Amino acid sequence: MKRLLACFLTLVLLCSGISFASAQEVPTIKVAYMITMNAAADRDKVQAEINRVLTEKGLNVQIEFVCIDFASWGQQINLLLSDGSIDLFNCCFMTSVGDLAANGSIAPIDDLLDQYGQGIRDVLGDYLNCAKVGDHLYGAPKLAAYSLAPGFLMNKEMATKAGINKDDITNLDTLTEALKKVKATYPDITAISTGPNGSLYDPTGLDLLGSEKAYASLKLEKGSTDLTVSNYYASDDFKKLLTYGKTWSDLGFIRKDAINGQEASFSGMHSGEAFGTFVGYASEEISESINASAFSFDISAAMLSDTPWVTSDNVTGMTWCIPELSKNKEAAMIFLNALFTDPDIANLCGNGIEGEHYVVTDQGNITYAKADQDALTTGWPSGMGTFWPNMLITYPWAPDKADTYQLWKDSNNTCEKSPALGFVFDPTNVVDEIAACNNAVSKYYNVLMLNIGDTDTMLSEFLTELDQSGVNDIITEKQNQLNEWAKANQ
Repeated sequence: MKRLLACFLTLVLLCSGISFASAQEVPTIKVAYMITMNAAADRDKVQAEINRVLTEKGLNVQIEFVCIDFASWGQQINLLLSDGSIDLFNCCFMTSVGDLAANGSIAPIDDLLDQYGQGIRDVLGDYLNCAKVGDHLYGAPKLAAYSLAPGFLMNKEMATKAGINKDDITNLDTLTEALKKVKATYPDITAISTGPNGSLYDPTGLDLLGSEKAYASLKLEKGSTDLTVSNYYASDDFKKLLTYGKTWSDLGFIRKDAINGQEASFSGMHSGEAFGTFVGYASEEISESINASAFSFDISAAMLSDTPWVTSDNVTGMTWCIPELSKNKEAAMIFLNALFTDPDIANLCGNGIEGEHYVVTDQGNITYAKADQDALTTGWPSGMGTFWPNMLITYPWAPDKADTYQLWKDSNNTCEKSPALGFVFDPTNVVDEIAACNNAVSKYYNVLMLNIGDTDTMLSEFLTELDQSGVNDIITEKQNQLNEWAKANQ
């Protein structure tokens, strides 16, 4: 009898041990989260709720937020990648997926997707291939309206008082005429708000092919399948763009000390010191939708081109990656798949806790749970919804309507696609040349666009410095890789 009792107790202990061990085996992954204008004071509360829901849904993962300030995001992520301190991150405001794959910072995820991420494959479809480097996938691009076209975002009340009809603004010439009316009506304000160091207007209708700048890019034209890589800054198109910078400067549309500015381009609009700024989205509706919650006044947008383009860079700019040194890759993929496919998890991450940070309206959109809450003071920032992998399965914020995100999905199906869509550049062979050329662009581009000094002389010096920095080596390397990619993907 004693022997039977002893065996029974041993069995109970063993079973208890198994249960305890099973409970302990649920891995906790560290997820990098960006802190911007809102300190996310309720981060622990939101984290706990996410973990509760993950457990309730039977998903074998728990999370811990690693919060990082926007200003140091890239630097801190690189440090964390070097010692395996995070398991999942968004590569926004960093180097490209191609660079991260080439230097061994991120893990290939093909097998992980096959086992734990089929939902991601279903959601992204062929756009997933934009995160393919060589023969392997290295991340899952955030689902969004991928195509971009140049636009101008403006204070709607100011535009009305100045007699501006946004439908009359269709290109840089008609925008210039509209801004003359703004300057006549509001002589003391800045017509065009610039960003840090005077960043003004980026070239459009180009595929940058994995670079930050346009010195080795494709010119995109409807119906063309040309894959010739060239230096945009040496083109007649760039010379023409510089004439607009000169006109805007001469007409006083840009503040005199723009080159010294450090604020985001929206800052001048927020303070009432500026009328508008350049943006790039697929349509007026999407541009207004994305930016409406960022302002306390009504805004409107005008498109400067009728052709939105999608490139690999557009798709992969906010790709979610798993670090190579992560010890919890499977759990990271389980959570990432949930972010793409589960509205409950996506809403918690992007919008916070229902009833505490937001409430659902009769129109099917959401607004703040309390009258005194806004994007800056709520405990979980709504403005960071665009940070997460798939906000298209969540509630949109008022004044957006319940069907707003359908516009985003539709734009991905109707936009023009670069003939190099899916190509990801491997910069390994020209790392030094790229760094030198990027420095040259940083030195000259904004100064040229702001018309500071002798533009013709500076442009000549700029092109010479690019040549000396090895721009032609970069162009040759890109062209060779692009040709090989084209052969393999005909």
